[in-house]
Order: sequence, then structure tokens, then C-alpha cells
Amino acid sequence: MTTPLATHLPDPADRYTAVQRDLDVAKRRFTGSSGSWVREMSGLLPAPFAAAVTRLALQAAPVVSLRPINLVISNVPGPQFPLYLCGAKVLGYYPISVITDVSGGLNITVFSYDGKVDVGIVACRDLIPDPSEIIDHLVDALDELRSLCRE
Repeated sequence: MTTPLATHLPDPADRYTAVQRDLDVAKRRFTGSSGSWVREMSGLLPAPFAAAVTRLALQAAPVVSLRPINLVISNVPGPQFPLYLCGAKVLGYYPISVITDVSGGLNITVFSYDGKVDVGIVACRDLIPDPSEIIDHLVDALDELRSLCRE
């Protein structure tokens, strides 16, 4: 799903409301699509050609995309109970994702686990030389949201 982020709105309450509204619209649009068009299109090609066509489509995507994407944010709901590895309790699950020419220069993945939320940030060093600034901005934005909850 693609959706705008209301980064142009200075007020955190207005920004939150706008993002929530835009995400709701995108979710309705996404759930309204059965996704069958992917299967139908891939069924038109013989199997040996399907992989090659997929690769070409992904390579061409940045060129033909009308709305370039520069940020991917994923929310992955994880298990809300403790996991163990060789008898040791897993204390956190820090997600790591990828960045590509198609997905843009920044990926933020949020993973919930055992009543906590962990965040992984992956950035293109050419576009974002100091990813710690992103973390600082994230902390500031969470503080803004926390202050809204107190009001």
C-alpha cells in the first residue's frame, strides 16, 4: 500500500489524524482488491519466462513509476508471548529489512513482541549518511504523540 505522510502539518494531532485517515483509505483500497490480477497475469506466461519478466518489471519500476517511493514503513505483528532459543528467553526482536532502487533509501520496520515494540531502521548511506538523526526524529515524534495522549 502506498499512502502520503502528512509531514507538512506542524501540529502533531492534525498530523496523526491525517495519517490515520490516509491509511484507512489505503487499507480499504487494498482490501477491495482481491490480488487475483497478479495470478491471472502470471498465468498468461509460460513458467520459464515468468521469472525473467518479473525481473524486468522490477528493474523498470523506478523508471515508469509515477509516484516515486522514498520510504517504506512496515508494521509486523509478532507473537505476544515469550520465545526461547536453546533455553534462553528472547528479549527483543530487532527487525532488519532491505532497501532497493524500487523501495527507496529508507526502511523502517516495526515489530511487536511480548508486549514490546522494536524498531529497525535501514538507510542508504548515500542518501542518509547519519541514520541516528532519523532515530532522534522518531524519539521526538513519539514524545509528541505521548503528550497528546496525556491531554
